[in-house]
Amino acid sequence: MDIKQLQKNFDSLASEDPLWTVLSDNSKRGGRWDVEEFYATGEPLIADLGKRLELAGLSFQGETAIDFGCGVGRLSFPLGKRFAQCYGVDISQSMVDYARSEIHRGPNCQFIVNTSDRLDSFESSSIDFVYTAIVLQHMAPRYIYSYLREFSRVLSQGGTLAFQLPSHLNKQTSANQKPLRMLQKRTFYQAKSLKQKISQWLPFINSDSYFEMNAIPRKKVIEFLESQCRLKVIDAQDFPAAGDNWISYLYLARKSD
Repeated sequence: MDIKQLQKNFDSLASEDPLWTVLSDNSKRGGRWDVEEFYATGEPLIADLGKRLELAGLSFQGETAIDFGCGVGRLSFPLGKRFAQCYGVDISQSMVDYARSEIHRGPNCQFIVNTSDRLDSFESSSIDFVYTAIVLQHMAPRYIYSYLREFSRVLSQGGTLAFQLPSHLNKQTSANQKPLRMLQKRTFYQAKSLKQKISQWLPFINSDSYFEMNAIPRKKVIEFLESQCRLKVIDAQDFPAAGDNWISYLYLARKSD
């Protein structure tokens, strides 16, 4: 999927049900999220991130931070409490518009629409902290690598990057065990139409928009960060944000001095 289609998908989903698109609890689908309850889920996640950074010996404070793939600002606002200025960046205009309508939750937050695989709104070495979770996994690997380079470019010397990304399928999950995978594959190829095939694999069966899932092996990610991005990987922690079907990690890295 190219970046234009990615933008179209997220704009469509955001216009239909923005809070559920960000936090996909099936009991809340169809506009059933209470707004205060929804935003309250952000603070404990950022608090947990702070503990993880502390244990890794990394700073969680400074002048500037980026919440990449910010959606409606669920994590941007609590992140803004730790930094003088927090920039929420998202590909969807609908998401950014919603976040801006909630700016009273964090007046030091600024929300920016970014529709390319570069972060041209930010100068090199201008950001102290970059965070993104449950975002890169929905992009083709070529865009993941491009954004990782951009995160490194905008980070100040000694700045911190924290991001989540699946590494591989979890073979212990029943849905990923070989006999069932073979059955799924056989059923997929026997489907009579492309629409039938897509409906078996995508969570948005009745919609033209959907989430794509991608993973990059942990070893390959670390090699890329350290050889191509001038980043020192401090830790790669288990972080099951992609769901039970995937082995996922939170990568913590520091920009080399």
